[in-house]
Amino acid sequence: MKELKSIQGFLQQVTAAFAGVVDIEIGVINKELEVIAGSGYFEKEVGATYDEGCMTHKIMSSADEESIFVENTSHAVCCTECDYSGQCNVLAFLMQPITFNEQKIGTISLLALNEQHRRKLINHYDKMQDFLNKLCNIIVMSLNEKKMENKVASLMNQFKDVINSTYEGIIAINTHGKITNINLAAEKILGLKHHSQQGRHINLLFPDFRVADAISMQNDAGSERYYGKEIRYVDSEKEELRLFCNITLMHEDEQVSGVVLSFRKKEEVEEMATRIMKENKKRTFSGIIGTSSEITEIKNKMKMISSTDSTVLIRGETGTGKSVFARAIHEESPRRKKSFVAISCAAIPASLLESELFGYEEGAFTGARKGGKPGKFEIAHGGTIFLDEIGDMPLDFQVKLLNVIENKNIARIGGVSFREVDVRIITATNRDLESLIREGRFREDLYYRINVIPFTLPRLRHRKDDILLLMHHFLDYYAVRLNKKINGFKEEARELLLAYPWPGNVRELENAIEYAVNVEANYKVSKESLPEKVIRHSAAGDTAGLDALSTLEEKAITAALQKYGLTTCGKEKAASALGISRATLYRKLKSIKLDVS
Repeated sequence: MKELKSIQGFLQQVTAAFAGVVDIEIGVINKELEVIAGSGYFEKEVGATYDEGCMTHKIMSSADEESIFVENTSHAVCCTECDYSGQCNVLAFLMQPITFNEQKIGTISLLALNEQHRRKLINHYDKMQDFLNKLCNIIVMSLNEKKMENKVASLMNQFKDVINSTYEGIIAINTHGKITNINLAAEKILGLKHHSQQGRHINLLFPDFRVADAISMQNDAGSERYYGKEIRYVDSEKEELRLFCNITLMHEDEQVSGVVLSFRKKEEVEEMATRIMKENKKRTFSGIIGTSSEITEIKNKMKMISSTDSTVLIRGETGTGKSVFARAIHEESPRRKKSFVAISCAAIPASLLESELFGYEEGAFTGARKGGKPGKFEIAHGGTIFLDEIGDMPLDFQVKLLNVIENKNIARIGGVSFREVDVRIITATNRDLESLIREGRFREDLYYRINVIPFTLPRLRHRKDDILLLMHHFLDYYAVRLNKKINGFKEEARELLLAYPWPGNVRELENAIEYAVNVEANYKVSKESLPEKVIRHSAAGDTAGLDALSTLEEKAITAALQKYGLTTCGKEKAASALGISRATLYRKLKSIKLDVS
């Protein structure tokens, strides 16, 4: 900011007014040596720029120079050395720097152009000096106000940018219902164009909205924010739009000064709510894909024990979904509103495992964070901690974990006190813990502590009824994520996927479908788009799985119909879940001689 230039109008008024009071001319020059304001003769100089030989440059470039007083310019050395000495009409002057934020930003001068003014300047020097000091203070106060004004304006612009960047429509009204502000999203949602809405009454947009009711209402919690009110908007063509609106009261001096309405289209809110419910469902047992008897039995048993705090051990091969089931137990437990903290015991070096799980105090070791750091057990307090790959936990650390399970407290590294922790522990492993115990690599007492409620997840190849469901689930997911219009599998590709043994279980199947969606250029996944190992497995002559395809399909169809029912609607849902058309489903039902009536 060019400080003095920003208040030039104010300075011109001040110099003109005060020059008349003290009966002596006043001039203001900024650090760029431009005349900013002046009275009398110097008013004509406003806008002119002096060279570096002038007195203002001298006082600006000197670190110590506070002020300059010259009684007679014709005899003063500083004036005879001035570039303007031959053309200057000033007989005497008192010049003082203007300092703002500890920086010299210009000068202000009292200038005598005749003998009478010169005598006044000399005879009343102290008063003139005091007058200049006070004038400088007035200028600095004005600069501070300007700075604050600019800051407020900047903040307001930032605030408007933030409001305009939201997807929600926002309208602010005063207590009389007049619109004081409206953001771009509101104009877009309501289809308002070209005309300013400020000053219009809110009922011109929302005829049913009652300002008085909004101002006076208060919800059960005593809050002054209200959610989910439905309002009606009627556009210029009498088309009606339903909106979900939140209402917030504004205050000034502890009095309600207005109302803020934030809204979205009703269908958008409903769509968002549905999406959130689907996302939440994915974490529960109902979101786990599978209708085979093995998976159904496990889900039912896990639901039963979810409400308890007993320790759970989930065993199964890599990729069978141990972490998914652990999360589902947490999400269907009373602890679901608290943290679910997962940690892989195999992924963390043994030297760091204790600090990760139990945390450390400040100064516990070189490089320890100031204030210390909480461990995973503290973070999971009130919730659930999932210790994956517990079979890979170092033997010397197993006794420390056992103490935590038995005593329900932890001590940070470098700490002298214990901290109570209320957590449910779920563990998982793909290792044979019994063999590890016999080899002396896993503590038997810890084994019995974590093996309170054991589950073993079946291999994917042992629940082939679910492969079709999982194939189509992952196909739908990655088709959307990768923006591909792929809606099914060609018969040959389906047979290869069903025949493959899936040693990597569900995770390997998911990877295979993601790969296929990435490379497929048509609307259905073909054999050529499958991973090479899936294709090679069939080419090598290992076709034992293909011989049982008809039986597998029959089981999958039967399971889907049992889930969705034999009604026309149920068959449509079953066909969708199996990834086939309704006509194909009917054809297969006839071929396996099931009643389709």
